[in-house]
Amino acid sequence: MLYFVDQILNLPNLTVGNCYFEPGKIILELESVDGRADCKQCGRTSEYINQTRKVTVRDLSILGNQVFLVFDRHQFYCENCNTYFVEKLSFIDFNRHMTERYKNFIFEKVKVSTITQVAKEEGLKYDQVKGVFEEQFNKIPILANPKRICIDEFSHRKGRGKFATVICDVDNGILIEVIDSHKQQEIIEALKQWSLERREAVVEVSVDMWGGFTKVIQEIFPNARIVYDRFHIMKILNEELNKIRGKYKNELSKLNIKNIKYLLMKNGEDLTENERKLLEAILKCSSRLKNAYLLKEELRQIFETHQTPEEAKKQIEAWLVKASKFYTGFIDTVKNHIDGICNYFYNRLTSGVMEGINNKIKLIKRQAYGFTNFDHLRIRLLAGFAP
Repeated sequence: MLYFVDQILNLPNLTVGNCYFEPGKIILELESVDGRADCKQCGRTSEYINQTRKVTVRDLSILGNQVFLVFDRHQFYCENCNTYFVEKLSFIDFNRHMTERYKNFIFEKVKVSTITQVAKEEGLKYDQVKGVFEEQFNKIPILANPKRICIDEFSHRKGRGKFATVICDVDNGILIEVIDSHKQQEIIEALKQWSLERREAVVEVSVDMWGGFTKVIQEIFPNARIVYDRFHIMKILNEELNKIRGKYKNELSKLNIKNIKYLLMKNGEDLTENERKLLEAILKCSSRLKNAYLLKEELRQIFETHQTPEEAKKQIEAWLVKASKFYTGFIDTVKNHIDGICNYFYNRLTSGVMEGINNKIKLIKRQAYGFTNFDHLRIRLLAGFAP
């Protein structure tokens, strides 16, 4: 017996009796330690071996060599209840002819690569790796009911309108669902698969101002407060400010200042001293541009101030009156969504966590060419955020 190899393998009730090599392979012949097993029906321990069958299973590779474990699997006879049973070795999946730790290794490897690449590197068939990955994914326990979530979308196929909806747990910063649609009714049908208990546990949802999301929340999450993401609101405002900047393109070009758009969009307190001087020169070109910029900063400061939703609503309504001469389209948008905008001031919930999640989604999409349909992409994304 090779005791040092036994310690490395750490396989209960099995010991290494022999070891030999083939090109690129290590074959370990194992022997049973005690030759007994507990009956599955009555629980009595039996020592009577009725018959054996030699099996070969794949284990973790060693120094670039594939490792195979070869041993006899015993069928026992229980004299107490007169039944036959096969010994159970929980650390081996006899259906896939793999150890459980090797399956876990495959799963973790696919999470940072592709099915095709892992199959090639491990000398396995595509369907073998795919089957292991899906099986291990289904073992991941569902996390506790999230209380605060955000809903967003991303493009997952080339072509117009090929969007998927993603849902993340804000407090844990993880992706919890991916839906192959951006249509309101299809999102509702997909989320109805969640248990009522899980849906009722959601108390706040951060979204952009697309009307479809609002209706989804109202129907699916009955206890949830809708919060329109402040960063999405400021993004729309910045787009309006940029349109105003475009009207003074000729005047601004004479300043010979680079990154004018960047200086106008950047938060005022984050500007360097040199950037402040450049911004002053830019704003001198047009009083309209200057007033539009100052209004942008004023609204941002309202969001930065800790206050009640009621106080914030009064300030935003006052801001709307002043801004009506500069941001006509944006004004109407804010008026139509003001309650959801002001809900931010309860707990300052945003969809900011989605930025990091979307970056990881893009990385996984680039890696995921081994997945041929959306279901495979979905579990690849969810597995990528699994604890």
